[in-house]
Amino acid sequence: MSLLFRTLSLVCLLAGTANTAFGEVLWSEEFDTGTALDSAVWSYDLGAGGWGNQELQEYTNNPENVRIEDGNLVITVQETGGSFTSARVRTEDKLTFKYGTIEARIKIPDLANGLWPAFWTLGNDFSRVGWPYCGELDVMEMGSSSAISANVINRRVGSAAHWDNQGQWSSYSRRLDTASDLDDGFHIFSMDWTPTRITTYIDGNQIWTFHIESGSCADCSEFHQPHFIILNMAVGGTYTGILNSNEITATTPAEMQIDYVRIMDNGFTELGGSSIPELPVPGQEYSGSWFNADQSGHGFALLFGETPSETPLTVAYWYIYDDQGKPIFLVGTGTLVGNRVEIALTSPVGMVYGDFDPSTMPDPHNDGGTAVFEFIDQDNAIFSYTPSEFTMTTWGHTAVDSLPMVKLFGIPVSEVGNSAAE
Repeated sequence: MSLLFRTLSLVCLLAGTANTAFGEVLWSEEFDTGTALDSAVWSYDLGAGGWGNQELQEYTNNPENVRIEDGNLVITVQETGGSFTSARVRTEDKLTFKYGTIEARIKIPDLANGLWPAFWTLGNDFSRVGWPYCGELDVMEMGSSSAISANVINRRVGSAAHWDNQGQWSSYSRRLDTASDLDDGFHIFSMDWTPTRITTYIDGNQIWTFHIESGSCADCSEFHQPHFIILNMAVGGTYTGILNSNEITATTPAEMQIDYVRIMDNGFTELGGSSIPELPVPGQEYSGSWFNADQSGHGFALLFGETPSETPLTVAYWYIYDDQGKPIFLVGTGTLVGNRVEIALTSPVGMVYGDFDPSTMPDPHNDGGTAVFEFIDQDNAIFSYTPSEFTMTTWGHTAVDSLPMVKLFGIPVSEVGNSAAE
């Protein structure tokens, strides 16, 4: 949903972020219902053919290869007569994310030798542009040939990024050897992805940081677009260095168990896909007229919405008075973080009409100080105000600390009192 604010007087400034607290879980798959994956979120990759890496398995959607059991997604490698089957599941088009913190709690089997479990993402334009033009982010992959040769097959965790750099495949990869084998139980593999960097972890220990801001990564547009999630366990292939089935020594059946997958807000997170309903405008529940019943005759209008380019927008209008009783309009915007918005106020001179453009704020304008709203719920908030030197000396404004505010719209008339009409 896109909401455009139009104003016939004064001007407002552009700002705002998602209405979520940093670290808040925005989406999760807990694998705690039924025996099969939710088809609204997950699809299966099926078939053999090497999957571009000379892999030896055939992927199926059969219960012996992929099922939900005891609150876990279980991906199982089976072997029959030297032939291997496994499973690979993805959220393409159904659940995508751009930036954010993603983590999965996973238990790997004994990988020695030839098993290749992975938790990773591809750009959601994969089916249209192919690889590596879509971009790839490997949160976790294990079972590498280097781990086999170093005798750390169940301890070495790899992370990588792959992308197209002006027609050439580029990659960045690092690995971390843990102190003990990871097939001993569940471990948390995670990735924090922002507009400037990507960092991966195993149990909170950093594997690598990859900088993707302009100037640090050449042609990294693939990492500034939505990606989808993939979970799978391959057998053999170039990553393992094992290309013949008779060289696979890992014990089968072998189970990769996934307890959950979660996406948390990191201040930049955007979710999409057919499984995600259209979300309300961030902060929309706080939009309305706000006032204190003991201070009649003035108050705030707060508007939360988005520009046509879908940039979050928080706009505030404050009708107040100077020390002589003359009415004044202060306007501004702020950045909504969780339940708190800090509003940089201004006292502009002039008028603008039509679609708001932050570059067209009329001059001259004066610093109006800073207002802070901390929302208790959609109808109650705590207001604070720090006046500027201009508002103190020109209008006689003083600081306000922790003033209770209520929203005129959405509360019973009986609770408003007579002061709202005075």
